[in-house]
Amino acid sequence: MPLLSDIDEKALAARLPASNAVADNVPLVHVDRTVIDLIEHPPHEIPTSAMGSNSDNTRRAEGLLGLPQSAYFYAGRAHPKFGSTAFAFAAGCEDAHTGSASPFDTGGLLSNPPHLKLRLNPTDGEAERVAFGKASMLPLDQWRATFGRFLAAFFDADVDYWQKKPSRFDPERLFELNNDWRAWTFEIRFSEGHSIHDRAAWCADETVMSQLRRLDDQQPVTIPGDPLSVLDQFFAGPPALEPSGTPQFCERLEQWVREQIAV
Repeated sequence: MPLLSDIDEKALAARLPASNAVADNVPLVHVDRTVIDLIEHPPHEIPTSAMGSNSDNTRRAEGLLGLPQSAYFYAGRAHPKFGSTAFAFAAGCEDAHTGSASPFDTGGLLSNPPHLKLRLNPTDGEAERVAFGKASMLPLDQWRATFGRFLAAFFDADVDYWQKKPSRFDPERLFELNNDWRAWTFEIRFSEGHSIHDRAAWCADETVMSQLRRLDDQQPVTIPGDPLSVLDQFFAGPPALEPSGTPQFCERLEQWVREQIAV
């Protein structure tokens, strides 16, 4: 049963205005392990799974769900499993793209063995998981409205999306059976790459920041009037939230996200 299909609309009324405001403004977040390559080599963008460092598991899930090879983002959340640099992109960045969304991590749904636990009928087999994944997909231009309803229906406060499990269970018991927040975070997919220069904020670990400082020190002296190097173009954008880097780069970026939407 697709998410929210059994929700009493009257139960949403009190929380929906505030939740919609969060949903309309929440940035999209991508964590990457190849930031140096993204900076140094064209087209300087978050790549789709056709070119990026996404796992075979990602491409397998795309094939089963009939999805194009995509660039992946979470609504407001960053997971260190995917790399050492977290990028945030402002709400509305999806307007320039085609794609889709899901109210959970599709790779976890269809990994082998499955990373996410749930209960499906008649059995919890791959065919049932594929059908559930397809039934739960959202158009890219509609996911924010659904996200607002999700926040209002499943959390006592919008901030709980970042701090707790959903407060009510879904029919497939996805929230009850999992402790990993990827079971209830919204996954956003672009069918095209997205420029890293379009970032609103970013944060990385100490190793990445050390590599960037070393690359900067190795650059030739800039002659006035010469075009900016690719590294200088990157540095001309929003600075790192933690100039020295931090092992808590995901938490720091999520803090920034919550500051932007006042939760």
